[in-house]
Amino acid sequence: MAEPPTTSNTPAYGAGLLDHHLPLEARRLRALEAFADPGSRAALDSCGLQAGWRCLEVGGGAGSVARWLAGRCAPGEVVATDLDISLLPKNVPNLTVLRHDVVGEDFPEASFDLVHTRALLEHLPEREDVLAKMVRWTAPGRWVCVEGVIVVTSTDGARNACHRCLDALVALADSMRADARWATAVPRLLAQAGLEDVGLRCTPGLVGPGGNANALLRLALSLTGPAMVARGFIQPQDLTDCTRLLDNARYTDLAFLSLSAWGRRPPA
Repeated sequence: MAEPPTTSNTPAYGAGLLDHHLPLEARRLRALEAFADPGSRAALDSCGLQAGWRCLEVGGGAGSVARWLAGRCAPGEVVATDLDISLLPKNVPNLTVLRHDVVGEDFPEASFDLVHTRALLEHLPEREDVLAKMVRWTAPGRWVCVEGVIVVTSTDGARNACHRCLDALVALADSMRADARWATAVPRLLAQAGLEDVGLRCTPGLVGPGGNANALLRLALSLTGPAMVARGFIQPQDLTDCTRLLDNARYTDLAFLSLSAWGRRPPA
């Protein structure tokens, strides 16, 4: 088990825009769960998840994956970590919640059967160093699963307010040393880390009425829109026009991809 957290130079998650104490951030995390959980569960099942496994959920967010893992691997243990554990469940018998700085702290080598994270590493400048740690924490013959949310920008010349807002999300991520497209590299990075049986699953995020990512985009723009306007990435009218598009019964577009990649550490 890790030592208690120490002071770190790690920048605040989302540069203060995505803090867990913000009511809209809790709602955004729930919208992320609604969009991404089906794909996450399918990806984790592809790792051969079994009862009795010891699992690590890095950056547990609002806790839906940690809670699900605890049910699937019982009587095994799930350790769920985050810098802010206020939204993680506290009443699951085989779930241990731990405040942990994944950049500055460690776990013993080969101490978990499954190590998983979702929508975290793309926010960390040290993302590839943390990925290497996750591989070390995984027992030989067991699995690492990394998921990221990719912001999709227009490539066909179509330009509307939704596209401008998505471009602004990418620009804002860049300004915070995040990378809204980094997850595309994960399968390659898992293979380069020596993992075997690398697998991949993608979940498209559609916006527009009834879209599976509509709520996620709305909440992301509500949280980050003022900062994107202040930094000149978009105009206030773009936010208004994007909301109108998302309400338009004839509008559908691809805004996100949730990419899940997994690989097995070679047996000893």
